[in-house]
Amino acid sequence: MCQYPFGLICSKDSALADVPASPHGFMALDTVCYVDANRINNRISRGIFGTNIEWINCGNGVWNEDRNRAEEDYVRLAKKQGITLIRFPGGTFSDFYHWKNGRGPSKLRLTMPHFTDPGKSSNCFGILELSKFCRMIGAQPLITVNVGTGTPDEAASWVAYCNDKNNALRKTDGLNSPVKVKFWELGNELYLAGTDAEKQITMSPGCYAKRVKSFARAMKEADPSISLIATGVANSYTIPFGPYYKNWNSILLRSVADTIDLVSLHNAYFPVLINDYTASAKEIYQALWAAPISIDSDLREMEKLLSRYERGKKISIAVTEWGVFFSISDPRWIDHVKTLGSAVYAGLALQVFMRHPRVKLANYFKFTDHSFMGWVSYDHQPKVPYYAVQMFSKHFGDLLVESDIKCGYYSTKKIGLVKSMKNVPELSVLSSVNDAGNRLFVNIISRCWNKTYRVLFHIKGFDVKTSRADVWELSGKKAVSNNGPDMPPGFPIKYYEPADSRHSKTKIIHFYFCPEKTLEIPPHSIVTVEFTKREDKN
Repeated sequence: MCQYPFGLICSKDSALADVPASPHGFMALDTVCYVDANRINNRISRGIFGTNIEWINCGNGVWNEDRNRAEEDYVRLAKKQGITLIRFPGGTFSDFYHWKNGRGPSKLRLTMPHFTDPGKSSNCFGILELSKFCRMIGAQPLITVNVGTGTPDEAASWVAYCNDKNNALRKTDGLNSPVKVKFWELGNELYLAGTDAEKQITMSPGCYAKRVKSFARAMKEADPSISLIATGVANSYTIPFGPYYKNWNSILLRSVADTIDLVSLHNAYFPVLINDYTASAKEIYQALWAAPISIDSDLREMEKLLSRYERGKKISIAVTEWGVFFSISDPRWIDHVKTLGSAVYAGLALQVFMRHPRVKLANYFKFTDHSFMGWVSYDHQPKVPYYAVQMFSKHFGDLLVESDIKCGYYSTKKIGLVKSMKNVPELSVLSSVNDAGNRLFVNIISRCWNKTYRVLFHIKGFDVKTSRADVWELSGKKAVSNNGPDMPPGFPIKYYEPADSRHSKTKIIHFYFCPEKTLEIPPHSIVTVEFTKREDKN
């Protein structure tokens, strides 16, 4: 029996145990997917379809400085992906950023050093441009304030600028209406001290808790309705860039649980190949695909802590950075963020976020960039993980319902930050219905390297229209399939393209199938079936 809490119950006591081996007359089936639409678990938060855009390099390229407007391709792609939340002004950049440098007439703004690297950037993408971009794509901003080198008064004045309907400074900038920023994050990863920049701002959990209180007091005075996000530490792995504070979360929550509304976690960066690995692509990718089990465990541990310390109100979770990260030093793996296998990981991570009602926000890192980390390339082309978000933002429901699937398992050894694991399910399923109750969505993600499953659906509580169902599929020939070169010429770090680096045009395809028949789930794929409810003839 599967021991991992993924709703994959495969014992003789499973809900699948009484499903006929061949309810539609088939003599041979690979597996059965059981869905009970009557058993509703929780509502999916639309805030999990977020991303990160930094202030540097004109918002990582989304803003055209010469024309003082957003690049049309990026607007179109952000809307098409279904982005609902944009975190700004960056990760580590946030704790060196002073927001007033990004306001006023664009041509009069100063060019400033990044502080975290040797670069400099124009402040052409500030709060004004962020608010415009968010309006254009239908997203909310999430702002990370400067706790590292800033002050509570500076943060409070930013809140007032955005949210006070009578703020004179904002009106002089041409914004008569408030920006209405609800979510405010208090610093970024201030527990790290790996880089020279991080060493300037790192602090102990006790020191950070005091900063949270002083910042929260000033910011809530400016707008009591805002939601504050404090920085938590992942429990699923030991951060290799010390110092590492094991008791960070407990010390923080003991002090500020009555002050904050959410805790942020950066617990979903994998596989992080720190050493020189001789493992095969299969071993590394299957370890990557197992990593969401650790994310699930980490969230459960944080939920227990929150239940212990929260006083009178429920504290939610925001995964304000997450994504695939292979290596920045091993040239064989640097550019694997763009592959189909990375998209499979992204889909599995999103499944985990949706299973946890406390997870209200999630921001993948990052929308675009002139590097391997962007999910849209420097030349405005979606990389394959881009479509993993779209699979859920556009082709999934509102309320999670119970589902199980029979499948095989595999084991993986410790690779990077991924722990060794046994009994990793080859298939992972998540199902939902829309609010209207006339659409049922079943999402199946394959962790298989080369096995195809044929799936028969056994559905309760939803009268399926049997003529046809919609299928949305993201798949390809290999786990390393991708959409071609994605970094600009002259990229300063040596790297090798993944083996299958030709333009494969890997993207979501749509087709129909008969719900009374089996559906093939290809290896290393994400598949969503959209069932329509049979119309009431009465």
